[in-house]
Amino acid sequence: MAFPNKIQNNRNELVNKIIKDIKSGKPFFWNEGFFNAEPKSLICTLRNEKRLYKGINNLFLTVSAYVNGFKDSRWATFKQIEAAGYKLKKGSKGTHIEYWQYTIDAMEVNPKTGKKEPIYEIDETTGKKRKIQLPLKIPIVKNYVVFNAEQIEGIELETSPKINHKNIIKDMENMLQHSEAKIYYDQNNRNYYSPSTDEIHVVPRDKFYDINDFYATCAHEIAHSTGAKHRLNRKSLIENDGFGNTMYAKEELRAELTSMFLNQKYNIKFNQKHYENHAAYLQNWVDVLKNDPNEIFRAATEAEKAMTYIEEKMINVLNKNLDNNLEVEYENIDNINKKIIDIIQSNVQDKKTQSTAKQYLAKAKNLLKENDNIWRKDFDYEIVEALIAEGRTPNAVKLAIKKYSPYSFTLDDNKLSKLIKLNQKGLSR
Repeated sequence: MAFPNKIQNNRNELVNKIIKDIKSGKPFFWNEGFFNAEPKSLICTLRNEKRLYKGINNLFLTVSAYVNGFKDSRWATFKQIEAAGYKLKKGSKGTHIEYWQYTIDAMEVNPKTGKKEPIYEIDETTGKKRKIQLPLKIPIVKNYVVFNAEQIEGIELETSPKINHKNIIKDMENMLQHSEAKIYYDQNNRNYYSPSTDEIHVVPRDKFYDINDFYATCAHEIAHSTGAKHRLNRKSLIENDGFGNTMYAKEELRAELTSMFLNQKYNIKFNQKHYENHAAYLQNWVDVLKNDPNEIFRAATEAEKAMTYIEEKMINVLNKNLDNNLEVEYENIDNINKKIIDIIQSNVQDKKTQSTAKQYLAKAKNLLKENDNIWRKDFDYEIVEALIAEGRTPNAVKLAIKKYSPYSFTLDDNKLSKLIKLNQKGLSR
């Protein structure tokens, strides 16, 4: 389908940004700041409703936020902003999105007026009148301009949500347990989906650097599996005949965008190893997009379908046993937390030093809980193990925490030197 010049020009401009981004070695869909960044309607949010921009428009707005550094995920048109009583900041430039109309009102001539009027029917669900819609043979596409909430004067900006690791782990375990392609944890250094056998083969869970990387890798392979003939019947998977060809690059692009959508909602992120493994695709993606700028939009539409399939068929499936198991695991973590405090209290006589030690461990544990790169269910015991292995000295505390935290932070070395040496007896499980 040929698009109006304005629509195609907007698409070409976006694709040129994406190509430049890919050439730099860090495509936008590898950005780590996507959690809770699903683009959404500002007006609906102000009414405590949730309406998301999906597929192509998710792509337009995610790239715009990435390029402009917007952290707020809410967007609105100029008229919507004015109607809500706000003003745009001077010099603000909008982001183009598309509106696709697939139906049209059914019309008939009113014999009394001689004019065409919409035909109505009763909605069986609500009992209210609604216009009868007829499908269009060729959809109508229109261009709209929206602005990010950060471009609006005086509006309260979106606050970053607290990451609920418990819910995320539950969702990801649901996805694994209900994957329609059977998952085998039998590989040494390779992860892949086999269309011929409809099987996923990955490295065992305990061989991954962290649980986040494990979930991300499985999610990527599950994204591939959604393209099977008996699922979404995705051409880029079915007609794919191996690494290096154009169709292979297209399928990988769809899997990466599906991963991005999962990241936006569930905070599933890849680590540096994933980027290194997929660096070989970068030039292929550039070639594909140069030859056909609209390919990225088809990929986004199909990735959205894959995301929806994963949610409906795997993530949102009820599993009471899983809920019970997670409750037990989190109770164990709470017990370990208490144990660390008991260790500190039993071995430290100086109240000031005791307080410093407690604050330090609390700060470390909070970092481990809140930072997405580390999801270890037994992270507290990992700290204890590190202390045992590295000599149980005050400096070992610092090294152990640093080992499991993606962010660096400092503690006054004078205070650190006063921390108590934890003895072997106190650290026994």
